[in-house]
Amino acid sequence: MSEAGTPGNGPARSRPARAGRVRRLFGGRPNELRRSADRTRRRWNVAFVLSFLVPLSCGVVVTTAAWDAEGRTARVTARHRHRIEATTVGAVERAVSNRSAGASRTVAPAVWAYPAAHRHSDTISVPFGTPAGRTVTIWVDDAGRESQRPSSEAQPTLTAAAAGVGSFSMLALATGTVVRLRLFLVETRSLTQWEHEWEAVAPRWSGRLRREQGPGDA
Repeated sequence: MSEAGTPGNGPARSRPARAGRVRRLFGGRPNELRRSADRTRRRWNVAFVLSFLVPLSCGVVVTTAAWDAEGRTARVTARHRHRIEATTVGAVERAVSNRSAGASRTVAPAVWAYPAAHRHSDTISVPFGTPAGRTVTIWVDDAGRESQRPSSEAQPTLTAAAAGVGSFSMLALATGTVVRLRLFLVETRSLTQWEHEWEAVAPRWSGRLRREQGPGDA
């Protein structure tokens, strides 16, 4: 009586099976009906799928690098930004902040002290209708000059994500275009080869004479 099998036979058979699937995937198994163009087409189809792995890896690297750089810059900037109180000393007026875009903002003259005993006066952005003598919160640098508020915690993440997505999109488009162009050339050569082969086989297949043959030719 033959044995049903032994525990060691399973892995021994599965490894050749997996190797065979890999060879078939890349067109490595010999087949009389498969032409070189068919094997090339199969390999480039696999390359088209794998071509997205490189842009994905680059996108992850760019995202990580951008997030680290943006986060470091944001932390350094935050250490040199200070939130203080300023007092308006005049009426509110409307000022154009970007002439090309036509955006405007409401501003008012104000005074503040930073560092201690260093008095500053300038025009600052205030809500519309702010009266004179109202206290307004502003951000200043180490010298006491009005500055932009530090970036939020989410801003470095958004910037890094945008950089990563942009790099992935450009690389994926470039590699995908190259592979698809290569597939188009392979397909064109394959169709041309089929046409030449059919011209040679068609007279025998259909019983018609070739163009160069005459009625008396063998």
